[in-house]
Amino acid sequence: MADRVDETERQKYDDFQALHAGLNVSMIATRREHFVCCHLEDSIRAVAERNESKFDFMPVVEGGEGNGHIIGIIQLDCYFEAPAPDTPVSGAYRPLHENCLIGADASILSFVKEADIRPFRLLVSDHGVVGLVGLSDLQKLPVRAALFGLVTGLEIAMTEAIQAADPNGEKWFNCISAKRQEDLRKRIEDARGKEGIVTELLFTQFCDKRDILIRLVFSNETARHREELERMFKRIEDLRNDLAHANDYAANRQHAARVCSIVRDILDAHKLIAPKA
Repeated sequence: MADRVDETERQKYDDFQALHAGLNVSMIATRREHFVCCHLEDSIRAVAERNESKFDFMPVVEGGEGNGHIIGIIQLDCYFEAPAPDTPVSGAYRPLHENCLIGADASILSFVKEADIRPFRLLVSDHGVVGLVGLSDLQKLPVRAALFGLVTGLEIAMTEAIQAADPNGEKWFNCISAKRQEDLRKRIEDARGKEGIVTELLFTQFCDKRDILIRLVFSNETARHREELERMFKRIEDLRNDLAHANDYAANRQHAARVCSIVRDILDAHKLIAPKA
């Protein structure tokens, strides 16, 4: 039995890796040939004034504008509303460091889960720096696809955890509210009328699965821990709904940073509900 669980989990991990490997960070990055750069001796005010495209971060180079050697990055989003100082870039830029780098073939997820801590990364390949990605890129379509795949994977794992805890389906229905039970019965009856029912649990929504997990799978946890889990799953649900309804979810820096935190929540949730061998 343990071998079967291990093999199933390995397959899920392989599927997870394949999905996110196909959505790599270069899909959302600004390419090197499209960089707008500045120099150490430039005035920050002048750089901010010519930043018409509202780049959050701008590479600092030595040498020519197009072929200059990148030596660091200056942050400019703080000057979108406030006036920039008339001082040289050399006094405010961040020198190039390995923490600023990410492989051009790295997954979008690997960037997003740390983007609130590392809000910009320079993409590197065999040819050197080939692009730049920042926190503001979280609104792009490939990120939405990566996040939706991540949330969907979690919802599938939630279903499997409930089935493992209640294999005969005798307990989970009573873990949701009376109103939710009524709505669920109607959906199940409609499906039966159309001969479309497979398993009743599949007709539950994310919020139902959250409540079932907390009351069934995590029933032995402390009340405080269950409350923390409920808040975590609620944050995940809010992001899921924004993704499903094509809403803005990272329209500003604060919201984008929150997405990064929720991505870590999702990864933690996966570990919590993963079946034990």
